[in-house]
Amino acid sequence: MLPCSADFLKALKSPIKEAYLKFEFYDYKMNYINEYTKYVTKNDLGSISVDSNRSVTRNFSFALNNKKNEFTFGENQLVFLDKRLKLFIGLKLRNGTIEWIPQGVYLLTDLQDSHTKDGKITTISGQDKGYLFTGNRGKLKTQTTLEVGLNIGTAIKMLAGKVGETMFNFDTVTSTVPYALTYDAGSDLWSAITELADLAKCRVYYDVYGYLRLKNIDLNSFETEPSSWSYKYGDINEKFYAGNVRKLDESNLANHIVVYGGSGGTASSRYELIVTESNPLWKDSPYTIEKIGDLLYGHNDFNPDPLLDANSCLWRAKYELMKRLSYTERLTLNISPNYLHDINDVITIEDHENNLYGDKYLIESFSIPLKADIMQIECLRYRKVIENWNFI
Repeated sequence: MLPCSADFLKALKSPIKEAYLKFEFYDYKMNYINEYTKYVTKNDLGSISVDSNRSVTRNFSFALNNKKNEFTFGENQLVFLDKRLKLFIGLKLRNGTIEWIPQGVYLLTDLQDSHTKDGKITTISGQDKGYLFTGNRGKLKTQTTLEVGLNIGTAIKMLAGKVGETMFNFDTVTSTVPYALTYDAGSDLWSAITELADLAKCRVYYDVYGYLRLKNIDLNSFETEPSSWSYKYGDINEKFYAGNVRKLDESNLANHIVVYGGSGGTASSRYELIVTESNPLWKDSPYTIEKIGDLLYGHNDFNPDPLLDANSCLWRAKYELMKRLSYTERLTLNISPNYLHDINDVITIEDHENNLYGDKYLIESFSIPLKADIMQIECLRYRKVIENWNFI
């Protein structure tokens, strides 16, 4: 959850709010140029979309009143392709000041100005800096080799530097490149970076401050991580909750995992995990192969993964099993807008009418409406399927 003051929380929970947008404009080197603040009216349309499954995690699209030409695009204007935009949502506090909550750093795309019978409207869209790693922008221009023993964090910084990135927020990683990795010209930068992050047992994405974030994955962290927010149906103090829809999602369910490691198409290591009643670890599980059938998942389409050695194969097998066994329930949560959430927040939901008793959910994606409207959050319920993921 994003930090804020106690006064902001009071304003957020108030039924009557004054919401504002702040646009801070920067050049491509993140040197500050200027800013513009706008009160959000009922005529302003659009939303901010955040999704942990996308290479471009954050994007927005707004249709704004452009009566005074504040948002007119052009080569010599604040609004153009060569600019970077820091976006904030703010609420007016009781003391009359506005407190701002960051919502990402963006490249501007899909710009459009119109002057019609409906007035002067600007459509302005933005993609977070992951956009630089996609399409033709994100292709390696020359062959690049990462040497054996290079720290993976250093390797990712080197690749990200090819699109000019200098802003990094990396957890400490000790994993190194297992052998010389060569990427040909035309290779996809983001694919290379995510492969390296996987090898380091990390996830990689752009955060709300515009930093490329490399975050360690702890398979046991969900059990101990506290809830950042609780939503309760029927609570007289509840100011946000507007219902939910639960769904059992079998599309990624697997209870049999096979991982191969090795280069040149030859497997030099292999690990297999089977959820079976013959193993005491799984005797009470509803997901054993005896109860629901043998649902097989082969990492890398059953081909040897050149980035995996024996230890990495074991971790990857456990990670894939956790993803495919622990998160089988999806929930769409409807709330009034809450500007403090971020992807991978842990929240609890209590709604006895729909079999929810303070269960923990992981936020996967959400969309923040620009004006007062229902905000939808897509969540995954974590099911504790094993006491300790360090069981092997």
